Amino acid sequence: MILIQERNRQILQMRTEGVPRREVALQFKLSTGRILQLEKRDAADKAMAERRGNLQEAIRSADDLGKMWLVNDVADAIGLVAGTKNRLLDHFVEAGKGRISLRELMDMCLDGPMDRWGFKTPPLWRVNGIGRKGFWSVVNGLTNMDLGNRCNEEWRNRLVTVKQQSGIIGATPYSSAR
Repeated sequence: MILIQERNRQILQMRTEGVPRREVALQFKLSTGRILQLEKRDAADKAMAERRGNLQEAIRSADDLGKMWLVNDVADAIGLVAGTKNRLLDHFVEAGKGRISLRELMDMCLDGPMDRWGFKTPPLWRVNGIGRKGFWSVVNGLTNMDLGNRCNEEWRNRLVTVKQQSGIIGATPYSSAR
């Protein structure tokens, strides 16, 4: 039995080689509509990878903690999981804010002031719909991306604090290995 990913790779390869959609659909016992969906998804993934690369390069070359970026651009550049990205975008729309600096995003990962119940939690955890996985999606995105020399140094210093505040002494399923 062929794994779905391998099957899809074969389908896309055949389409790239010019095999008609109908012929591919018959061979894999799928509809032509499903073949078209796979092609569109592949094109969208390639476009997003290119966009992400361009955004990462822009952020890296700017190497400026205070520069304001569109929230959507930062979310795409660090590769947030879809749910986290959507919740973060919703949060900033509700706040009436369309731009964020890397400094602000980093600050959102650090413990904030004590809340009314006596807990200190990172502001990112207070964003509706962002839980542990969403929080670590942002932390890992910042950790795994080249932000530029000065920004990388700043994030490495803050990452130590983020891990301490989270009680992390080793790697966890949600934490970065760095």
